[in-house]
Amino acid sequence: MANPIISLTEDHFIASGAFCRCYRHPQEGTQCIKLTTDNKKSNKRLRADLAYFKKLHHRNVDLNYISDYIGTCGTNLGKGYIFECVTNSDHSVSLTLEHYLTSGELQLEDYLKELHQLGIHLLHNRILISDLHAKNILLQLSPSEPPKPIIVDGLGDTVIITVQNIFKSHVHSKIIRRWNRFLKRILKNHPDLESLLKTITLSTEDIPH
Repeated sequence: MANPIISLTEDHFIASGAFCRCYRHPQEGTQCIKLTTDNKKSNKRLRADLAYFKKLHHRNVDLNYISDYIGTCGTNLGKGYIFECVTNSDHSVSLTLEHYLTSGELQLEDYLKELHQLGIHLLHNRILISDLHAKNILLQLSPSEPPKPIIVDGLGDTVIITVQNIFKSHVHSKIIRRWNRFLKRILKNHPDLESLLKTITLSTEDIPH
């Protein structure tokens, strides 16, 4: 018997980007459903994302800081792609790093160590992020733990030639370069955070041996 069509409404809407719209699953609060947008590159981007998740799953990579891909579903708005939904301890949907950097509701010191751990995690597990921005990272809040950053979009590598990614040294260098570029993007909009952001840059010394 075919799986039932999931009905999505604006009440379930979470956010929208260039390539996908995201809704909270009506029956499974720990899951969210992504739908492609009308952007002509959205389907290509989605296929690349899913292919990269397949590689990560095959390698049994620890995705503790990543919103993992679960599967597909049918919805009243079209084919959906199910991912883990990042939620706070009160079950509300977590907000972006960009939100907290801008609003000042949390101080960077409150989650600086965890943000650095995210970068280290990417490096140690050789997880490539093609589009690392503060809007693609959510901060998961809990009264008993520091805010935890979780990446929800932009995994993989969108460059044309990826053959060199078979070499660990090449992947490590790419991750370091993109992480530090990500910090520079934050610094451009928040120059007052320069001294703190300098403490969480990555270097070759962070590469596992």
